[in-house]
Amino acid sequence: MSAQTTSTKYATVKGVKLAYRRFGKPSNIPLIFLTHFRGTMDLVDPLLANSIAASRELILFDNAGVGNSEGTIQDTLQESGATVVDFLASIGVRKADIVGFSMGGMIAQTIAVEHPEVVNKIVLAGTQSSYTEGIIAADPEHMQIVAAGNGPTEDEIIKLFFYPSETSKALGHAWWKRIQERHVDGEERTGFVDQAGSQEMLAAIVRFASDVGFFDRLKLVETPVLVTNGKDDVLTPTANSFILQQRLRDVELHIFPDSGHGHLYQFPEAFAALLELFLG
Repeated sequence: MSAQTTSTKYATVKGVKLAYRRFGKPSNIPLIFLTHFRGTMDLVDPLLANSIAASRELILFDNAGVGNSEGTIQDTLQESGATVVDFLASIGVRKADIVGFSMGGMIAQTIAVEHPEVVNKIVLAGTQSSYTEGIIAADPEHMQIVAAGNGPTEDEIIKLFFYPSETSKALGHAWWKRIQERHVDGEERTGFVDQAGSQEMLAAIVRFASDVGFFDRLKLVETPVLVTNGKDDVLTPTANSFILQQRLRDVELHIFPDSGHGHLYQFPEAFAALLELFLG
């Protein structure tokens, strides 16, 4: 099975049906992928997913109110993280590795702080933590583009996720084409979370980012962490990845060249190989 062919399954968590896909090489500790702001399972790069799944079991997941899942988007990222933990328990996963991309990386941090018993290792890709000294805010114009309307167009998402070089933009276009590949009978492909949902997510991100006490709690986390980013991330500025690496207890940092926020979709096979080295 692959990202393009695995059927969507559902788990009921506190009366809410949550959608997920589970595939790949069976492993004692599966990896769950938590995706970006306004993202759904169907926007995750299938080449990245399949490259990861070649060596370990992978779980793609739509949180409450997102994509194929029922329910409503939670008010805080801590609540979103608690839903992930309850979901894993519902499908019999006691401990997992977590890849959190962008907003998903913020949710992963809340899980590490609030539910450390569930986490083996964490990968924080193109993300940042809450307020601490030195944190750089994204340009509001960029956030306005990603939060507006029915979701960014291909040209807009490539501007936001990739570096303004011809090579990076071409690889961004290749990713955009790949996410159109999934066609499973009886399933309708989902796109970006609608504008109303985007405003709820954005409010949750603002609450997380403005929590002045969270970073001090994150610094106490003993879970091994890999931080990754592109050389110029305009949504979660790359300098913030360096802050995570410098101030947390057990952290590695990898910056990909000629890339931005979506570095893991620009270099899916290299990113999967880096994961394999880190996760062991």
